[in-house]
Amino acid sequence: MNIKEKLFATAIAIVLVAFITVGIETFYKQPENPCYKAELIPKTFSCDFLQESNKTECYKQERNFYEDQSRINQKCYDEFKPIEDNYKRNVFIILITIGVLITIFGLFLKDVPSVYLGLMFGGIISILQGIIRYWANMNEYLRFVILGILLAILIWISYKKLK
Repeated sequence: MNIKEKLFATAIAIVLVAFITVGIETFYKQPENPCYKAELIPKTFSCDFLQESNKTECYKQERNFYEDQSRINQKCYDEFKPIEDNYKRNVFIILITIGVLITIFGLFLKDVPSVYLGLMFGGIISILQGIIRYWANMNEYLRFVILGILLAILIWISYKKLK
């Protein structure tokens, strides 16, 4: 494979991954986090500029405000987290599925090495992107199983192609 074919394969892989990512963002929008509304952003106090007799009361109000704000923010986060986790899981499934299908599809295009390699590389990157996006939400058993399956698939593909 010459340098032009390698560059073309790399370009195919990059554009393929961008296409998949933009497709997901276009047709399956990430839920908007309601916790970042302007009314939930804490206001600032300026107790330092008050006379000494008024500072103590100001500091108490400031502490109470921040404690209330912290409770409100935590409640909002606790309500939004399951929605966000569900979205991340679904994107993970979409990326893994598309990545595997593209990688398998690439196996059948042996006649044009740059297209074959670009699809294979793009499919693998999509799989990795899905894993990275969902990694923090996976339990260790799922991580182990997913990585084991991917390792087996990569070994199988390498064996079939290098044989």
